[in-house]
Amino acid sequence: MPSQTKVSNGNQESDRSIDAEKESFVLVESVFRDYDIRGIAFEEITPEFARRLGCAIGQLIIARDINTLFVARDGRLSSDALSESLCLGLVSSGCQVIDLGVTSTPVLNFAIHNEGSACSGVMVTASHNPGIYNGFKIILERQIISKRYLENLKVNIKANNFAKKVHGSLKHINVNLRYLEFIANKSQIKKSFKIVIDGGNSVSGPLAVALFQQLNCSVEAIFCDINGHFPHHEPNPSDEKNLTSLIAKVKQSKADLGLAFDGDGDRVVVISDTGEIIWPDRLMMIFVKALLVNKPGARVVFDIKSSMRLEQLIVERGGVPIQSKTGHSHIRRAVHESNALIGGEFSGHIFFNDRWQGFDDGIYAAVRLMEILCENNTQATRHLSDLVSGFIPTSYTPEILIPIAEKDKFAFIQRLTDNAEFAGATINTLDGLRVNFDHGWGLVRASNTTPNLTLRFEAENDYFLRSIQQQFCEELRPFINNLEDYL
Repeated sequence: MPSQTKVSNGNQESDRSIDAEKESFVLVESVFRDYDIRGIAFEEITPEFARRLGCAIGQLIIARDINTLFVARDGRLSSDALSESLCLGLVSSGCQVIDLGVTSTPVLNFAIHNEGSACSGVMVTASHNPGIYNGFKIILERQIISKRYLENLKVNIKANNFAKKVHGSLKHINVNLRYLEFIANKSQIKKSFKIVIDGGNSVSGPLAVALFQQLNCSVEAIFCDINGHFPHHEPNPSDEKNLTSLIAKVKQSKADLGLAFDGDGDRVVVISDTGEIIWPDRLMMIFVKALLVNKPGARVVFDIKSSMRLEQLIVERGGVPIQSKTGHSHIRRAVHESNALIGGEFSGHIFFNDRWQGFDDGIYAAVRLMEILCENNTQATRHLSDLVSGFIPTSYTPEILIPIAEKDKFAFIQRLTDNAEFAGATINTLDGLRVNFDHGWGLVRASNTTPNLTLRFEAENDYFLRSIQQQFCEELRPFINNLEDYL
């Protein structure tokens, strides 16, 4: 991965097919999500959409006295074309664009924090979504763009009334090696681990393999070549069925742990040495237990889908728990605003504000976990399975997804919240409807990234878990056909 630099001037595009697309362009407003932009590539997210988005972003940042930004893209089949059109729009608006090429979202964040050239950037990615999707994550002055600015971009894309500017420029650089060296130099891993990496055929795979080999780990890689068809499974480690190959390989190889990354590298799900899935809320418990030893009173951010045991542990260890809406932008903003020590959400975004720069990085989170395993390298606690076995168990479900039309999902949650009755329970409407009982909780919310309702349940034991699920079924059944197919 050489660090070559190429510089070119932005040129106007006059191709007839592009002109035809400009004439027929229709904005699909539902692609604007809570904190990013996602839709079906070449249907909802087209090259003309990307060009207009580039113009709109350029107009926005230049108005804020910023004219330089980074652009990067994941390995999806549509990402090259969309990135090219995005850069065309940015350059035509007068921006100086630094293209990082095919890489991960953490590499983009690394460049923003460390390269000194720009404090903003755009990642062309749909993260964990299926291959037919694509989208854009926008970072404005080191923070995820706010919903207000996303609305501003939507209005301007629709109007397509962009002032003619002197063209900017486009420069290509590769910072992958500097990113890997940055993490390696920070690492405090003191032993050689045997690990299995499932890259999900995403940009994460080659980066993770290169780093952990550099850290003297024995690495077995599966699905670590970049392939936008995602031939083995979708790049979504939150879906248990996508972890079956990794679990089998960890057991077969007698590895210390397995690592599964998402489509753009900012999430991780860990498999223990026994093949157990360590869901990210339990991973957060490992981090909290280690970090709060030396920093009592520190704040810890977690999302509404996370285990009740995590909040209990934060309090027991002298920390201050802060519950947040689900979504990487909400967690990141909460960590920044509260100056929290760490933040994390159930999907696998982990934000370290300790020895790190506050952005989510699946690879770096894995490094920090392995450091903790080194610290606990005694006969009693040498394995990841030993660390998690010390936590008080609960009965819980993974995320349960129920399909719903994109346009209906938020109205559904509002209707349910207005009409549901849960006697003797505490209602939390921070993000969807979370109902807290004496012995557990249940949640139903609208997914920010897919046309689904997201449900999750946790309780002290199986009896209370079934009881809570049954109460939710009674409230949901009037609105959802075939509910029993999902619960």
